[in-house]
Amino acid sequence: MCGICGVYDPRGGVDANLVRRMNETLHHRGPDADAVKAFEHCVLAYKRLSIIDLPTGFQPMSDEAGHAWIVYNGEIYNYRALREGLLARGHTLRTSSDTETIIHLYEEKGPDAVHDLNGMFAFAIWDEDAGRLLLVRDRLGIKPLYYRIDGPRVSFASEIKGLLADPSVPRRLNYRALADYLTFQNVYGDKTFFEGIHALLPGHLLIVEDGRVEAREYWDLVPSEDITDEAEAVRRFGALLDESVEMQLVSDVPLGSHLSGGIDSGTVVMKASGKLAERLKTFSVYFDDPEFDESGLIEQMSLLADSIHYDLLLDPTEFPAVLRRIAYHLDEPRVGPSVIPQWYVAKIASKEVKVVLTGHGGDELFAGYPSYLIAYLRDVWQRRDWKEVRAIVRNIRMKLATEGWKRILALPAYGLLNRDLSRYGREAVFSPADQRRLLGEEAHRAIGDYDPRDELETALARASTSSRLDRILYLDIKTYLPSLLLVEDRMSMAHSVEDRVPLLDHRIVELAAKIPGRIKISGLTLKWVPRKYAEGLLPKAVLEHRKMGFLVPVADWMRGPLRSFVEDVLLGERALARGIFRTDEVRALVREHMSGTRDRSTQLWSLLNIELWHELWIDSRPEEKAS
Repeated sequence: MCGICGVYDPRGGVDANLVRRMNETLHHRGPDADAVKAFEHCVLAYKRLSIIDLPTGFQPMSDEAGHAWIVYNGEIYNYRALREGLLARGHTLRTSSDTETIIHLYEEKGPDAVHDLNGMFAFAIWDEDAGRLLLVRDRLGIKPLYYRIDGPRVSFASEIKGLLADPSVPRRLNYRALADYLTFQNVYGDKTFFEGIHALLPGHLLIVEDGRVEAREYWDLVPSEDITDEAEAVRRFGALLDESVEMQLVSDVPLGSHLSGGIDSGTVVMKASGKLAERLKTFSVYFDDPEFDESGLIEQMSLLADSIHYDLLLDPTEFPAVLRRIAYHLDEPRVGPSVIPQWYVAKIASKEVKVVLTGHGGDELFAGYPSYLIAYLRDVWQRRDWKEVRAIVRNIRMKLATEGWKRILALPAYGLLNRDLSRYGREAVFSPADQRRLLGEEAHRAIGDYDPRDELETALARASTSSRLDRILYLDIKTYLPSLLLVEDRMSMAHSVEDRVPLLDHRIVELAAKIPGRIKISGLTLKWVPRKYAEGLLPKAVLEHRKMGFLVPVADWMRGPLRSFVEDVLLGERALARGIFRTDEVRALVREHMSGTRDRSTQLWSLLNIELWHELWIDSRPEEKAS
């Protein structure tokens, strides 16, 4: 695992010291080693977090002839098989690292080498002979990569702060990214909050050659209904997950796992603990609030897996300082308050291990969120699937008595009336009407008629299926999941920890796309395939526990230990003077929430992070302190 960066300019004269400063901002991503390699038209650099082949896996690394050089962030899980193939075909390999397999595959296949890779990765290859810079990001977007084009000059880095180390890079708010985040707490497409800085999209590569810059998609998901037998779906899922966990346990440094009260992390922990000779270390955090506390389930899982468990009770009085650190490591506002427990899980894990497994991805692949029930019920009605209707009725009779199911069953009725929730599986944080009231005149002019829903519609149009559920799952895999993965990458790497996601082996993702929605949800049972597979593996209490995820009692915190922090940031002179938001509207939101009139915590969280971003990146230059 590493941080990478570099600059290409066909005119030559790239400043190696500038690239070195860019590299220093990424120190947390790789504190074990670093290097800068200068060529006539390109300079590459990396920071290393040593995980595999500790003695020799240093970068930048070249092919046999020294014609092509790579800097790389990630793990290639099938590198041993690839290495054997390369040796059989006559290649000379000097190390035992996965990095070397990539550059030798590139030597054979050029950019098409990416199709052979199973893993999480972001890498840059400078081909000295061809005069070509190649940037590549993995299929799902597990590892990040950003770039900036300035005439013929192209710069790139694992994090935006690496690009900002160049003093010539302007710092201007991208108002379309602002509109995205205000609407759905996400940023869509290749946009970032910084005008002119782009994210390389998941499943894409960027080729810079002969004065041309070409972004090309090399992988996409094709929903189908190839697997119609439920037992086969469960069997194939289990076989691939077993193989994926085993591949991702390969490490030359201590390894552990996240553990929550959910099915996904519990299944990963059980599979991993059964394959290791030593006891697995597991990590979690919990809250002093029974409604959000899964510690009882976590304890059951830890005892069952015989793991060495570490946990932490979160103290919200620490959060004002922590939120600013989180904002620094994120580079831009993303997602909601679930980032707080992610920060702390990474922090406690970093004291014991350098690699952790997580359960991320199961909900987006196999329909684990209650909001998916809306699309599922629409599909059931569209098919006139009376067998499924009878199963739904049986489930309602059995489970309606519980409070959790009352909430879940109320959601579809509400969702059918809510355009965003029904169409996209996401509810707007600020509706169009809310934004018209909230935004100042300059922001209104800059955003114009742009609507983030147009980007979601473009993604939906690419989903080659008539199933509403499978269309929303495709949409989430293309838009929502990459944002979650970005946050997980930032929080783990802030503590120099590598996160691995066995459920997001691209073969499992492609398998999930072949399983029809009517199997993913069965009789109102969410995430049916992983749940069925976990029967007999996980405690019944975990299987029947309502979906929580990383829910955070942020509404109460904002009225309690975080109240003065929220008010100082949002109602401070500096924030109100920016003119992005109307002062009276911000004051009204704060007043409504603090008085208990309405829960405005989601909206306040968004505004809070936008202001922290301005303080960090527009008002000051924290990357200079980091370097």
